[in-house]
Amino acid sequence: MTKYFPLMDHGNLRELLPGIFELTGSMKLFGLFKYSRNMHLLNTNDGVILINPVRVSEPTLAEITKIGKITHVYKLGQLHNVDVPFYVERFRPKVWKNKNDPTLPDIQGDYFFEDYDTLPLCGSKVYRFEDSKFAETALIHPEAGGILLSCDAYVNMGPDPMANFLTKTLSKLLPRPTYVGPNWVKIAKPSLETLKGILDFEFKNLMTAHGDAIIGDAYSEISTYLAKYRL
Repeated sequence: MTKYFPLMDHGNLRELLPGIFELTGSMKLFGLFKYSRNMHLLNTNDGVILINPVRVSEPTLAEITKIGKITHVYKLGQLHNVDVPFYVERFRPKVWKNKNDPTLPDIQGDYFFEDYDTLPLCGSKVYRFEDSKFAETALIHPEAGGILLSCDAYVNMGPDPMANFLTKTLSKLLPRPTYVGPNWVKIAKPSLETLKGILDFEFKNLMTAHGDAIIGDAYSEISTYLAKYRL
């Protein structure tokens, strides 16, 4: 297992909506900044889809495989890649990614989000950040009134259960709420029009790689936020 990215602290698998699960893991940047990151799982007729993969312990992995066989991995964002090799070699799933994502060159990808407006396996609509300098895709899953599935672009920054003292201290500088990823937007440099384009879709819920899920009122929250947001 030493050839993979180290196993980091993580919480328990929890079912947010029927057949849709979340697990909160952690990451340490530059050996200094510890913070949380979420993986989401969709249970489909064709197996389990992992979204923004996070490596987990063997007991938790056993819980996941009880739900179903891991058949697909969705790599929505360029910055989330370290745990993809673990799942690819362990389970041989089909990998979905962005064509212009230069990370993990040894994992070419089986399917590309750019080739679809709606994904055939789960029926999710695809939203591409066309003018972003960093490859990123968001999905709008049709269940439960619509679920916005995001990596780094749309987030819900708040109290972080995995954060260390340094990260918690710096996080106090962020406004509340923060629904656009502050670090991602600085390096990706999307246009404001692209960020607001997600509002052309219908969704009631947000499940993101960073922060708590919003169940039931996500569209209202994010549309109000984006109306005032400035780059």
